[in-house]
Amino acid sequence: MKKFIFIFFITLTVCTAFAQSNYGTEITGEQKTALVTTIEKAHKQLTSLSANFTQEKTSALFTDKVVQKGTLNYKSPKQLRWEYTSPKAMTVIFSNGKVLLKNGKSTTTNPNKMLNEMGNMIINTINGSFLQENTAFKTRYYKNKSGQIVAVLTPSNKKIQNYYKTIVITLNSNTHLADKVVLNENNGDTTTILFTDKKTNVSLSDSLFK
Repeated sequence: MKKFIFIFFITLTVCTAFAQSNYGTEITGEQKTALVTTIEKAHKQLTSLSANFTQEKTSALFTDKVVQKGTLNYKSPKQLRWEYTSPKAMTVIFSNGKVLLKNGKSTTTNPNKMLNEMGNMIINTINGSFLQENTAFKTRYYKNKSGQIVAVLTPSNKKIQNYYKTIVITLNSNTHLADKVVLNENNGDTTTILFTDKKTNVSLSDSLFK
């Protein structure tokens, strides 16, 4: 439960020179400053977000990938609905500090503290709060061969370090929202989440978050 909810996320680290890596060419100095400013502006203009997602988990424990699909709905500043639709229906709702877990006909309120913290981190990623310096992650930005921006996050927070080695986010070149998130766990497992059909600043009913 703690792992499936942990998705996407962004911060900064200061560098002064270009470097090559598997992610592409590192963005540093004035170019990084300009990039962060552009991303911050895009997130500040975001009032809502709807999207579909496909989540694939690869593990040595499984013969095949475990594939889940669903939808997300976000409404500024603190409302998020993360809903799995297949192969099993399950929904987690974060609304102004309150957490609801819906599993079939069962609804649990504020299931655990960790889930609440993870929800806040997801929301802060969507609204751009994690672009500011903090102690949870160290982040570097790269431009890959396709011209996309890739943010590589290395956890500094000990709780997060217990689960993840790195979190890699590929940003859409136009909207600067996440197209793909790859979570590399310490045990070697990998979870990849692809976001499609994103719609921004659409009208969302408050009933989605109840």
